[in-house]
Amino acid sequence: MDAVQAIPVRRVEHSEDLAAPGDYVFIAKREQKVIIEKRPLLPPEGFLKRLWWNLFAEKYELKQTIENVWPDHDTVIVNCPVCKSPSATTDRQTIMSLDPLTLDGTLTCPYCQTVSFGITDGKLTTA
Repeated sequence: MDAVQAIPVRRVEHSEDLAAPGDYVFIAKREQKVIIEKRPLLPPEGFLKRLWWNLFAEKYELKQTIENVWPDHDTVIVNCPVCKSPSATTDRQTIMSLDPLTLDGTLTCPYCQTVSFGITDGKLTTA
């Protein structure tokens, strides 16, 4: 592929539709999943302790679990112009705009490992 030649990028709806070089899909950031469980506490032993517990004490404890969901940042998956394998942006690349697609920085294909490419104003160019 010539370094001067620019391939227009095309947005597809799902990652299964990535077929040609320059096809890309946008995957938006997902929020963390927060799960709150309410678990009952056992009453204490002894008459006075149990009486105080029945009148004033908490009967349940709350357990909060935070689950991280992929991706934790906005991601674009682009097909490599040489081997047609998907390459995803990391938190080091910034998505400047989606229409037309513009990325700040270059991507390196994880399969070829020799091809780096950038996307500016909807055109994919190899570096």
